[in-house]
Amino acid sequence: MLSILKIALYLIKAIFLYSIMLSKLYNGDCLKILPTIEKNSIDVILCDLPYGTTDCKWDKIIPMESLWSEYHRITKPNSPILLFSSQPFTTYLINSNPKQFRYEIIWYKTKASGFLNARKMPNKSHENIVVFYKNLPYYNPVKYEIDPRYQRKGKQVGSNRTTLFNIRGERSENYQYLDDGSRFPDSVLCFPSESRPGQHPTEKPNSLLRFLLKSYAKPGFTILDNCMGKGNTGIACAELGLDFIGIEQDKTYFKDAETRIKLARQRIKLGLSLWTD
Repeated sequence: MLSILKIALYLIKAIFLYSIMLSKLYNGDCLKILPTIEKNSIDVILCDLPYGTTDCKWDKIIPMESLWSEYHRITKPNSPILLFSSQPFTTYLINSNPKQFRYEIIWYKTKASGFLNARKMPNKSHENIVVFYKNLPYYNPVKYEIDPRYQRKGKQVGSNRTTLFNIRGERSENYQYLDDGSRFPDSVLCFPSESRPGQHPTEKPNSLLRFLLKSYAKPGFTILDNCMGKGNTGIACAELGLDFIGIEQDKTYFKDAETRIKLARQRIKLGLSLWTD
């Protein structure tokens, strides 16, 4: 009985150390904490910055000149910086660093906002993900399956019945293209909005965060979210085996994030289902 208890205590300790080892969480102003992060130590920044579109205390725009200075110091030359935004903040964000702006991704969020102005303008059913980088970053296009009805028509070959096409090249060379029913991701992503009790007002769905991390990160990468809210980015990193550094200024949100991320890592370590809330 005593040996079983010792083993149980050892496992609890190991799980706790595992959760701490892969996550560093800070409660405070990100502009004060970012200078403490080691130079060139961040592989990907994925952050939902305040948009400044409400009067809420947590929605004050961070001074971008100071933020970019720290972003450039702590990232690597090929680190992508993915920042959520919505107009008019999107334009402001791009203009804050036009030299490193590369492209935007549109997130169609299925649940529109702005109903109070529905008689004056269209409801907002999308947000932007603005992508910055200096040098070409790691990118793993996560393909998606399409309805067989919309696949290209061609001769069916092989036991798995992929579609075979002959494509004539510039020098009249024949190339073969197999339509396996999957497609590369587009610049418009549709991920349903998620809701759970007590979530952050601007919380992004775990499914979207996991997709972005699968696309721009791989095991061994360190991810930074300097406005982590209640920790959804940290939870996605836990599932994908990524190191995570999270910063949150609000004490209540930080405590929730800390609890949720530690619990997520513990459940993963035990092989339990993660998405219970």
